[in-house]
Amino acid sequence: MDPHVGSGKIITAPIITEDGVPIKDPLVLLEAATPDQQASLISTKNGDEADHRLTDKQTIEWKLTLHQIGLDVLRTDRSMVFYEKKENLSKLWDILAVYAWIDKEVGYCQGMSDLCSPMIVLLNDEADAFWCFERLMRRLRGNFRCTQQSVGVENQLQHLASIIQVLDPKLHDHLETLGGGDYLFAFRMFMVLFRRELSFGDSLYLWGDDVGSRI
Repeated sequence: MDPHVGSGKIITAPIITEDGVPIKDPLVLLEAATPDQQASLISTKNGDEADHRLTDKQTIEWKLTLHQIGLDVLRTDRSMVFYEKKENLSKLWDILAVYAWIDKEVGYCQGMSDLCSPMIVLLNDEADAFWCFERLMRRLRGNFRCTQQSVGVENQLQHLASIIQVLDPKLHDHLETLGGGDYLFAFRMFMVLFRRELSFGDSLYLWGDDVGSRI
């Protein structure tokens, strides 16, 4: 797929253009290169390298997401000591990169790193963490599928509105008065299962009663 996956490194800068042409910027190359490649890249002039344009659209789209995955990984649970080790960051990046490859219909979307992070923290084996994340995404991947007609979590927002209207009609009316009757304020809550609204530990308690029993 790509030599950087499984190398212990993460990509945080674009390595390819939308036309499938590898980016030759030296800083980008050094950032994305594995240790064995860096020495040769320093002494090699960009003009001496032959362009290897990719033509497969799915491969191009996947490679275009790799640096975005890296940027999101660096922002995920940054207060945790666990992620002070670069090897743990690279595990998170590897899993998200591989998942984006195998699920080409959905690919990678922001928020997936929040869902994957607990798997990395709780499971030492990277393969086990990947398959737990893949199992979780079987249930949640629909949340990340957005079209011009609908948002992935739109049905859940509608269900929430119906429930609040029955259980707490005063609150529902108040939200409508404030212009929040569409319940879009709960969008992120459904997307990442309260990972950003609750602490890491509290979110796992919530997951243990719901998601964990379904994986």
